[in-house]
Amino acid sequence: MSVIETQELSKTFKIKNLTIPAVDNLNLKIDTSDFLALVGESGSGKSTVARLLLKLLKPDAGRILFKNIDIWQIEKENLKKFRQSVQIIFQDPYASLNPRMRIYSILEEPLKIHTDLSLNETKSQITQIMQKMGLTEEFLYRYPHQLSGGQRQRVAIARALILQPQLLIADEPLSSLDISLQAGIINSLTEMKHTKQFGILFITHDLNIVRAISNKVAVMHLGRIVEESSTNDLFYEPLHPYTRVLLNSIPGFHRRNRKKEPKLSTEEILWNFTGCRFYSRCKYKMSICKSTPSLKELNGRKVRCFLFQ
Repeated sequence: MSVIETQELSKTFKIKNLTIPAVDNLNLKIDTSDFLALVGESGSGKSTVARLLLKLLKPDAGRILFKNIDIWQIEKENLKKFRQSVQIIFQDPYASLNPRMRIYSILEEPLKIHTDLSLNETKSQITQIMQKMGLTEEFLYRYPHQLSGGQRQRVAIARALILQPQLLIADEPLSSLDISLQAGIINSLTEMKHTKQFGILFITHDLNIVRAISNKVAVMHLGRIVEESSTNDLFYEPLHPYTRVLLNSIPGFHRRNRKKEPKLSTEEILWNFTGCRFYSRCKYKMSICKSTPSLKELNGRKVRCFLFQ
């Protein structure tokens, strides 16, 4: 049974006279064994998906199931359990921690709300999670402004994991950190995942990180999943033309041998959503692409493209 599942999930936003379908017919399943990376360009709807799964936004259509129960139908007494089981790491470690609270209080607060632990048990839990995140006990009595960016993000991860959630949503958790800090945090996060057995939805732009740590990838383009596959299969043989554009954008010396792919211009993203949304940029476009392709299963993978239908 999946920890969380979406069924035909849709969410639109209205800006003046413009209706933007940020998420369109999304179907995802995440289990405790999954390290699922959700990738795509800025504005593709990734963060909207995170907020929908956390019940911070209400969908226009579709359902979100937490252990086969619609999260918008959860009774009040069970909502607390849902909040405990689904946690998030926000993108900005500077904004996600209360500047007026010491680190100990920040980590103590979720335990106060969701558990009945004694003071000694609470302190033991906090000390253990800090050690697992590579921070010593002296950091517990500091304020967030007294920590570096990497240390703040480790505290944010510790706060999310201290309740032993079944699903962790990480929304661009490494984007504000340099490479050396990213490596340390990734190692701590993957080690905790193997120890505690929880699912991860990892939202990121960095495809090098995706290749190194995830076991599944979902590629999102303008609100739609266009390809879903195991990480190895996707990097070995990307199917959707948009996925190929993304992979060709990875920095590296090997780019010299790549064929140039079409780039995005501001004129081509004027919210023309009739048919395939990659139509204006696709070198394989056909007349049938002016109608909307479905997400089709193909040898254990999923792809939304008429080339495979």
